[in-house]
Amino acid sequence: MKPISFLRKVKLKNVFLLIGCLFMSGDLSAQDEALVYVIDIRNEIGSGLGTYISDSIQTAEEAGADAIVFDVDTPGGRVDSAINIIRSIQDTQIPTIAFVNRQAISAGAMISISCNQIVMTSGGTIGDSAPVNIQGQEVGEKAISYIQGTIRATAERENRNPDIAEAMVDKELVLVKLADGQIIKLLPEEYAAREEEGEEMEILCAQGKLLTLSTQQALAYGFADAQAETLTELLAQYEIVEVDGTKLPLTEEGIARREQDFGVSEINRLKTLSGARINEVEATLADRIVFFLTNPLISSLLLSLGILGIFIEIRTPGFGIPGFLGLLCVGLFFGGHMLTKIGAEWAFLLFLIGLGLIALEVFVIPGFGVAGILGITFMLGSIFFVFDKAYEFRTAVMWLSISVIMSAVLVILAAFYLPETQLFRRLALSTVMDTEMGYHSSSSEDFQAYLGKSGTALTPLRPAGTARIANNRVDVVTVGDFIPQDSTVKVVSVEGPKVFVEAVEDD
Repeated sequence: MKPISFLRKVKLKNVFLLIGCLFMSGDLSAQDEALVYVIDIRNEIGSGLGTYISDSIQTAEEAGADAIVFDVDTPGGRVDSAINIIRSIQDTQIPTIAFVNRQAISAGAMISISCNQIVMTSGGTIGDSAPVNIQGQEVGEKAISYIQGTIRATAERENRNPDIAEAMVDKELVLVKLADGQIIKLLPEEYAAREEEGEEMEILCAQGKLLTLSTQQALAYGFADAQAETLTELLAQYEIVEVDGTKLPLTEEGIARREQDFGVSEINRLKTLSGARINEVEATLADRIVFFLTNPLISSLLLSLGILGIFIEIRTPGFGIPGFLGLLCVGLFFGGHMLTKIGAEWAFLLFLIGLGLIALEVFVIPGFGVAGILGITFMLGSIFFVFDKAYEFRTAVMWLSISVIMSAVLVILAAFYLPETQLFRRLALSTVMDTEMGYHSSSSEDFQAYLGKSGTALTPLRPAGTARIANNRVDVVTVGDFIPQDSTVKVVSVEGPKVFVEAVEDD
């Protein structure tokens, strides 16, 4: 009986051990499951998108994500905003993959190049990164040189051919493929000299054209790393490996290449992305509103409409719809940029101080002096601060100029045509009290009799008020600056019932 009992105990131990191993293997597999964050870049690139991507990367870092996939389908946008996005991508320690689905043009190409890996769908395109202005025309050589240096450094950082990246920016280069398969850039004169010597070269991008690669071309030139039609297919091809202390997402082909370069012992396979948990960071409604409000064209339009509304409110009695809409537009302009974390709240405060100074100048202080000048300076300074922080310096100057010109045109049009509109007549008192309707002036005296006579200001004249002239109380208007009460005045002109006076120094 004892041997049988002993065998039973051994079998029970084996069963328990097997069950324990199964539970442990289940725990390990759960722990080994990779976490991938997917961030969309499917909008025109601007400062709002930059904030969304920066916040999304921070969220992925806090969650301990194993990789970030940027789902790219964009025609481009602001290069300065793209550079800020590139810095955010390069600052993170999480491995990154750009999934070009379907196009990465201009600034979108620059962002894709900054990722550790580029995966493209069939029929995808990447390239054409030359900076252009608002009219779609290419900017000066200085700006091109800056972008050219940036995109070259970005490509070199990720071990991509920098000459291919440069050909996407500078159309004066000739991109060629040599007989040994090497792809290099040449200046036109260098290409001509080599051609005369009979060197065998294949032109990939001729002078006068910007390089845009299809999916097959990018794969053939080694600029893209893989092709996939879906996110699931993309993740199935990748593993997270540690190479020389750096975590990278690599395909089997990429791992074999690294093993050949560094040695098999130096490559540490960490996790496969196949079957990884996916967390898609979708842009919220608030994010999309910020994308819209921080578009430079929309920002300029909001600013101009805001100033127009404030101007109309000053010209009409009370406070009504124009003032409300004007302040709303100005608030949307500053509020949208506040959410991009550029310190726009201080600029908004400065704008309100400037607006208050101008109101003080118009309604309280006579004439136009220090308060009005300071008010305009504060308002323009606050607007320029926002544009300068949201965009590069040249762009800030351009959009500020556009806003000022647009505001000036709208204000001038409003000053000339607004009083004739039905809306203005509803807001302002326009009833004419003439004699035919039974109205009569309080006096039928001849105001021309006051011409040249002197008197005393009974009230402050700023510019209208009352003065005593020839022992009569007369409503007068000053033709000069503010005239204090009890000052001596002299009638200098009379136009109907309007009596114009100027101050006279007492002997």
